[in-house]
Parts: sequence; C-alpha cells; structure tokens
Amino acid sequence: MNDLTLNKSIYLKADPAKVWDYLTKPEKLAQWFHAPTEPLQEGKPLEMFGTTSGDKLIWGEVRVAHAPEYLEYTFTIKPMGDAVSLVKWTLTPVAGGTRLSLEHSGLPQHAEAFDLILALDKGWDDHISRMRAAATGDYRATITVSASADQARKAILEEMHLWWSDRVEPRDNGAKVMFNNSHVDFEFSQGDTAYDLNWNCSDANMIIDDVDDTTEWAGTRLRWQIAPLETGSEVTLIHEGLNANLDCQDVCVRGWQHYFETSLRDHLSGETPSPQTH
Repeated sequence: MNDLTLNKSIYLKADPAKVWDYLTKPEKLAQWFHAPTEPLQEGKPLEMFGTTSGDKLIWGEVRVAHAPEYLEYTFTIKPMGDAVSLVKWTLTPVAGGTRLSLEHSGLPQHAEAFDLILALDKGWDDHISRMRAAATGDYRATITVSASADQARKAILEEMHLWWSDRVEPRDNGAKVMFNNSHVDFEFSQGDTAYDLNWNCSDANMIIDDVDDTTEWAGTRLRWQIAPLETGSEVTLIHEGLNANLDCQDVCVRGWQHYFETSLRDHLSGETPSPQTH
C-alpha cells in the first residue's frame, strides 16, 4: 500500500541562516515545536521533549543536515508504534526571505491510521504558524502569574473588560473590543488543548496618529498559550502579523506591554489591573 505524504510550504521574511537556527537549535525549536537537549546534527540521535511536560515526544535520527539548505530526520511518536516516518525540510532563498518546505513521508494510508494523519496535518500547520511568528519578529511575550491555568484561561476569554477594555461585546466564539472610536473583532478557536487559544482578527478600525491604514490588524492572529506551574501559570501571547510590516508596530507593541504584560499580569496576580476605560 502506498504511503501518505504531508507537504507544507511557507514564505518567511528571514534569511535561510536564521530559519535554519529555528529548525536545529534547542532554544529556537522550543519556541515553536518541541525541545531537544542538543542541537540537531547529522548522524546524531533525535530526541524532542515537551517544553512544559518534559516528556519525550519525538525520537529518531538526523540523517542529513546541510546548513542552511536541507535537513532530514526520521520521526517516530508513540501513536505510530514501531513505524518510522521521514521528515525533510528544504530552505530556498527568495527575494526578501526564505521559502521553507516540509515533506513528511512514510505515513500509512490505511483507514485505521487516518485520525493520526489528521492530527499530524493539523499539528504541522499549528507548529509552522508558531515558527513564522518566532522567526519573523512578531510580537511575543510571556508573563508568570500566581493564578491557575484555568483562572488564566477564564480571564482571557471572559474577563477582557477587567484588564483590556471596559467596552467589550462578547458573542459566541468571538468578541468585539472597543477603544474610543477604534475597535477590533475576533473569532475564537481552540488549538491542541484547552490552554491553547487562537483569536483571528476578522475586522479592525484602529485610529492611530500617523497610521493611514486603520485595518492593519485585520488578518492578524492572537495566540494564547497557557502552561500550568506548581505555583500558578505561565501565559504567552504571540501576535502573529504584528511586526515591522505594520505601521502601527511601535504603538501596538507598547499597547500590549501595558494591557498584557502589565494589566493582565496584575489581574492574575491579585493586584489592580488598568484597562482602557473610555
């Protein structure tokens, strides 16, 4: 029976050497995928561990590592049993950045394995999206708070009026957040777990001095990642698309530094938050 192959390609506003680091260096891999204990090197074993659980999630062998052009390794996870698949990354320089292509082959096509194929397909989409955010300079920050992961999740989904803006219109699987004459609309979805939240910005009218395009946030995405800790939780916010390509970058980054890094942190730490109130 023929094997099923997953293929993905994205364009990154980063040179191949920088993208290579995100494919091979432990501290970079941990930002978007799973964390090895050593850099990926040709001929060496491959072991990747959960960034929060510490459990070994992926194992295999690095077969080829030609920096910064091509990386190939075998790939096995527990649901695959003894089956061994093959992951190939190809980095191609293009004007302004890099074309990154993934080929994941050796996956069985029989019906019993189709749920696994779907999970891997979605998983790669999510992980590659996180890599785009990490490698292209999108806004990213992490706060550590005394509140539990469940409390943090509730604050993000249901208590925006307490830490972000007191003018919020919630709806099923989404919300509209308003500031003065500005507003942003989000559609909510869940990632792999209840602690991985995605907010797609479907509409925006952000009135900012010296920024002509009031719709810049439209099409960007907020990714909330919550990790339970023994003494509370850790919350990471990645704003995919909020980078040097947006004229509002400086103003919007300062906004997140206040509302996320300060106000939400205070709210989840038993202190007084400071939301927008008009």
